[in-house]
Amino acid sequence: MEAKYDIIVVGGGHAGVEAAWAAANVLGIEAAGAARVALVTMDPAKIGVMSCNPAIGGLAKGQLVREIDALGGLMGLATDASGIQFRMLNTSKGAAVHGPRAQCDKHAYAEAVQALIASRPEIRVVAGSVESLRIDGGRLTGVVVRRADGTHAPLDARCVILTTGTFMRGLMHTGEQKVAGGRYGEASAEGISGALASLGFELGRLKTGTPPRLRRGSIDLDSLAAQPGDEEPWPFSDLTGRGGACAVESAPSLGRFPVLGQVCCYQTSTSAASHELIRANLHLAPMFSGQIEGVGPRYCPSIEDKVVRFAQRDSHGVFLEPESLRDDWIYCNGISTSLPAHVQDEIVRTMPGCGRAEILRYGYAVEYDMVRPHQILPTGMTRRVEGLFLAGQINGTSGYEEAAAQGLVAGVNAARLVRGEGEWVLGRDEAYIGVLMDDLVIKTPVEPYRMFTSRAEHRLLLRADNAWARLRARAEETGLYGQTALGALRRGVYRAMQEVCDDLHRCIEGAKVDGVALSRLIRADTFTLEDLRRALPGARYERAAWMTALADRRYEAYIVRQRAEIRRQAEMEHKRLPDGVDYLSLSHLRHEARQALHTFRPRTYGQAGRLEGITPADLTLLSVLVGR
Repeated sequence: MEAKYDIIVVGGGHAGVEAAWAAANVLGIEAAGAARVALVTMDPAKIGVMSCNPAIGGLAKGQLVREIDALGGLMGLATDASGIQFRMLNTSKGAAVHGPRAQCDKHAYAEAVQALIASRPEIRVVAGSVESLRIDGGRLTGVVVRRADGTHAPLDARCVILTTGTFMRGLMHTGEQKVAGGRYGEASAEGISGALASLGFELGRLKTGTPPRLRRGSIDLDSLAAQPGDEEPWPFSDLTGRGGACAVESAPSLGRFPVLGQVCCYQTSTSAASHELIRANLHLAPMFSGQIEGVGPRYCPSIEDKVVRFAQRDSHGVFLEPESLRDDWIYCNGISTSLPAHVQDEIVRTMPGCGRAEILRYGYAVEYDMVRPHQILPTGMTRRVEGLFLAGQINGTSGYEEAAAQGLVAGVNAARLVRGEGEWVLGRDEAYIGVLMDDLVIKTPVEPYRMFTSRAEHRLLLRADNAWARLRARAEETGLYGQTALGALRRGVYRAMQEVCDDLHRCIEGAKVDGVALSRLIRADTFTLEDLRRALPGARYERAAWMTALADRRYEAYIVRQRAEIRRQAEMEHKRLPDGVDYLSLSHLRHEARQALHTFRPRTYGQAGRLEGITPADLTLLSVLVGR
């Protein structure tokens, strides 16, 4: 007998768990104990596993995690529960580009995610591999799951969200050795690629990689520069440290922060000898021998790529980052490689402090299938099949944070489709998540997509500190906080933070320090949070809310200007293009413009204007032609 759900999520990685969590929040429970979301994964024990560096956040990525948290997601909570080093990056620059980052305990992170998922009766974890999609009369009706014992089981659902990561026809490379799999020690998913291709989807092939892991005790860390975390760390979740009696086992950071002991990372580098070894063995590197077909990430290249592309350099920085408090594993951030094992041994030992280093796991590259993302909508739903959603690396992105953001969007919209409600889309002026989803549907990535602050035109508005203020109303309107204890806590926390912010702005108005208006002093780059506390000793203090108010005041003039620009652009940005336009028949448009419009089928004039190959003149002519 087949099992019936509202939504099936395929994959237990960062996109999958956020999709299931968001869908469960929006759907709620219709009957006591009823599971409405199935989370299908090959190994339930691997849910939430950090395949590469156990780190969350960074420049622009940190903003994504803060937005996921403000929208009721779980990544921030899991990070705060498992972080072993917290740092705010880019603090020498303005608040708009500050990037929160955490090094996590990889075991604790996965445990936190699994505990959060297990706390939701709306979500049922199903062990198995999805072999095919069930289509009836052109409509998606579910999936077929292959269990560990080889038997097959049909699962029925209104919507399916594919979050297959690097597992679709995944192939791992170390030197000339090739092993099928999407992650070390795990099999690949072979059936989904064929199922998608048979439905007419255009697939591509990408590559990513991971560096070797070293045994901590074999490294001379005392000879290396230490990189400690912040003395007063910032959590990722607005709920962290605020739970009190509400703290639950699935979210231990609610009661105290940091939860775990904090550690140092260390800096070393490659050397001229390292580079000589790499050049001498390039013929054994799969990326250069022709063994790998997929395109790798330009902004996170392998050490082989770095040595070839930056031939004038005789060293590259390497960060040695602990992976857990429970084991001796050190992640070598900066030397992702797929060279043979014996070459990796030699390279590592040419780095300062690593002369006797022991490799616990060798680096490898993995190539995998993806679906070219011009075939999805900004909701994550595919254009070809209603009810089929894609999220994460299957859309050509890289990174835990980008995957989680897409999963949240897909989960919300799948739940809304089940409920017969309209689309839920964030604008580029509302969130980095909006920038991400818009970029995916108007561009075909030739390399894994990574979020940068430079991709956001309105980054003065889209800061890490104000994610809660920007997005809590959008979360509430669609039920993203759900009817859980965590949701109730979040609503109360945000009400209190808003009250503190409003009170602070009232205190700033008319206040002076040594005869100088406080508002004028705040606009100086040197004015800090502590300066504000000294200037207003009687005001009610709440660290996160004060940081948001301070940044709002500092950027006030620029924000006013940016909002005015957004209003001017709003008409074209949101003006819809008809769905059925035959762009190839618009002979008055240039050939390049017709091809771009036909391939990407933008939904608005704003999206059309951002397509590669579309000029302002093309956009004006398009408006006239469509009007006719």
